[in-house]
Amino acid sequence: LVVPIAFFHHGNLGVEFFFLVTGFLMAKSVWKDTARDRGCVSAPCHESARNMGQGLPLRENPVPDDLRRLPGRTLRFLSHKINALFPYYLPACLMTPLVRFLTGRRLDAVYFLRRIPSLFFLQRLGLGRPIIGCTWYLSSMLIALAIAYPLCRLFYRAYTHVIGPVLCAVILCVLVLYTGSLGDIEEWFIFTYKTNFRAFAEISMGAAGFELSRFLSGKKYSRLTRILLSAAAILSLALSLCYICSFAANIWSLPVFCLLFVVVVVSFSGEGALVRAGIFSHPVFLYLGSISLPMYVTQTLMRMYVPWRFAACSPEVQCLLIYTGILLLAVVMHAAVTRVKDMIKSL
Repeated sequence: LVVPIAFFHHGNLGVEFFFLVTGFLMAKSVWKDTARDRGCVSAPCHESARNMGQGLPLRENPVPDDLRRLPGRTLRFLSHKINALFPYYLPACLMTPLVRFLTGRRLDAVYFLRRIPSLFFLQRLGLGRPIIGCTWYLSSMLIALAIAYPLCRLFYRAYTHVIGPVLCAVILCVLVLYTGSLGDIEEWFIFTYKTNFRAFAEISMGAAGFELSRFLSGKKYSRLTRILLSAAAILSLALSLCYICSFAANIWSLPVFCLLFVVVVVSFSGEGALVRAGIFSHPVFLYLGSISLPMYVTQTLMRMYVPWRFAACSPEVQCLLIYTGILLLAVVMHAAVTRVKDMIKSL
């Protein structure tokens, strides 16, 4: 009996989780800002998973935003995102040409000129080439947010209850039907990269997830119900990981996306037994979350350097070295960025 198991064969689906979380946090930001403007919130929500939906009115919905103020608010929201990314993104961009030079890869004026747009996360608009290949996610995320955030601001209730879920279902089904999968990050679909459609659809669904988790957080549950909610989230995560580590057909990526949606909604609602027990508020989990971005932007560096420097080693050893190097580099980068931020604040 041969079990069709691979090592993260469908690992690209991990991006779906982050798109969902991005949409969740976007809707949460819109809700908090609008509710605070209306005097509905006396204090900001805690940012922990347990309290993600707490402290907000449960039966009122924000009114449509003033069109005149919308561009400014959208730019501020996007600039906040970029400011959070840049301290890690820029050093990784600067280190990439150095690693290319060390490993004997092409490095000339054309290389730098074609990659200037990616310094501003514009590569997914079809402008130039990315400095760091894996950062297509960041560009697609910002492009999608530039469209989704104004929609969420103007039509919050309709967007989170109807428009977002419907658009997500239609777009993802069309992508899988016509292209065969949610992956293939370099594929062009209609008028832009397929990843931009994918990001917008999943961020829209994440916004709907915030409303659903807010609904769940307003209910009273027995201990058994909380255990069942946690069990549903754990089972959904386990099934998702099974698919990611399998050779199953790409069409199964749609049901797996739904499972990841369950994980996000239950976890961020704060109503599962594990969340109530403070498992996800443990310092270890919080630290791992804080180094996830530097791990993401530095992975390409180790994937270039290790096979060149340790070419005589087996693929298994190279893989171990890559993962170890990514983790260590992320820890160092996070510590350096944190130190610089603290120094700037103390000035």
